[in-house]
Amino acid sequence: MFERYSYKQKLIALSIVLVLLLITANKRSFKVTAQAYQQLQEVRGQLEFMRMSGQGSMDLQRQLERYDRVIGKQHVDPGVAQQSILDFATNYDDVSIAELKETHFSQTKGFDVVTNQLILQGDYSSLSQVVYAYEKSFDVSSLVGIQYFTEKNFNKRTKELKVLLIFQNYEKNK
Repeated sequence: MFERYSYKQKLIALSIVLVLLLITANKRSFKVTAQAYQQLQEVRGQLEFMRMSGQGSMDLQRQLERYDRVIGKQHVDPGVAQQSILDFATNYDDVSIAELKETHFSQTKGFDVVTNQLILQGDYSSLSQVVYAYEKSFDVSSLVGIQYFTEKNFNKRTKELKVLLIFQNYEKNK
């Protein structure tokens, strides 16, 4: 059947069949494989982006916690903050609560500022321990001011050491 064709004609026909097979293979296999590889690279890029986004949100969460420690927690009811301040002070037996002043509210530069003042009485060592504990462990409000002072008690004819603690919470205006 193929004896009547020359070698040159057979070579050309075989080359044409080879080219057709390569084109078909490219459409069926190689092109699909290249598209799958490209999609895989895109998905890997998206996955890396999501990992970095998660890391970024974790960093933001850590920053928010750090700011909460510095300026006091946000979204805390003023009554709850004042009660927390009192509860924390009652954990120490060597000091007594001399006075709790009324909560003060003010607004400045887009923030609501809630200020609480507590006066404690005791000896210097005990008062210093309580102040240190408020500074390090108390996270509901931030301790922004400390003032030691003595007050004369004319009935007992003694001087009493007291400390004024000023706490503040900041809220963004709505």
